Amino acid sequence: MKMKRLDELFEVHNGLASQEVVRSPRQLNKNWVSYIRPSFRQDTSIDAYVNKCLVPSDCLYPKGTLYVSTDGQGSHTYAYVSVSEFVPNSNVSVLIPHDEMSLGEKLYYAFCITKNRFKFSYGRKPKGDKLKRIMLPDKTEIPSFARGVFEELVNKDLFNSTDFSTLSKKATDTSCFSILVPLNELFNVENGIATSNLLLSKKKRSDNWIALIRPSYRQNTSIDAFVNKCLVPQEKIFPKGTLYVSTNGQGSHTYSYVSASEFIPNSDVSVLKPKRDMTLREKLFYAMCITRNRFKFSYGRKPKGEKLEAIMLPKSIAESFNDLDLEKFLAHLS
Repeated sequence: MKMKRLDELFEVHNGLASQEVVRSPRQLNKNWVSYIRPSFRQDTSIDAYVNKCLVPSDCLYPKGTLYVSTDGQGSHTYAYVSVSEFVPNSNVSVLIPHDEMSLGEKLYYAFCITKNRFKFSYGRKPKGDKLKRIMLPDKTEIPSFARGVFEELVNKDLFNSTDFSTLSKKATDTSCFSILVPLNELFNVENGIATSNLLLSKKKRSDNWIALIRPSYRQNTSIDAFVNKCLVPQEKIFPKGTLYVSTNGQGSHTYSYVSASEFIPNSDVSVLKPKRDMTLREKLFYAMCITRNRFKFSYGRKPKGEKLEAIMLPKSIAESFNDLDLEKFLAHLS
């Protein structure tokens, strides 16, 4: 396969430092466009909104622009094609093709760049020459699906139908709640178990072997191994329908879920046991609210102990919502 360096295919443009812009947590009007940060998912890459009339015109990019995250342990090297007009921050590089490219071709190159993620780390960032030296397929090597059908499907089903602006708010909009309380007023927090003395298995050997849960940014990748529940303290075994939160990991902290099966949490996962009866709907709602507080934490400021317990949450869904309001609010968060 014929390969070329990234800078033989694209001009690399750096983003705008945060101290050079005035940011707003909401899109105040149509002049306010997305301010993009590094992220492992495109729908969480909006850091804030900036007034495009107040930024240099060469830092403003249109919908359909290819860009790549150049920093962040859990975010570096992920590449995307923008779904709206935007301004990149200083840890995002924009790639402008030397020759005209279709949407499908840009998406293909975003995929190829992301596949080079294993070559980099927080100490070896894909910036400057390191980014420019990434080897990519020549345009003549792009498969046919990326030039036709793929572009048509993505353009129709994603770009024209998805409103990413509704996914960009850093934290739950709690202005509609009458009463907010710390997390520890609603839940007892129980820590997981250290794995150093556990017998672990990669496979579920029998019904006695249940999932050992680790921090993860997706629930379906949170199973670390399987553990024989007969060899674990009973108080560390939790049933299906239990709310838990990841308390460690640069790309995993603060993500909260409701368990789909019986499980054992590791020491970087905290279980939240309600102090009152809660329906599954309420637990799922609180899981989303907790996850939306992720921006407050980092690998150096973990959501553990008092920091986790101090997260502010609605005291009760019932006090603030009827069923129709709740359905609309959950749809907004989703």
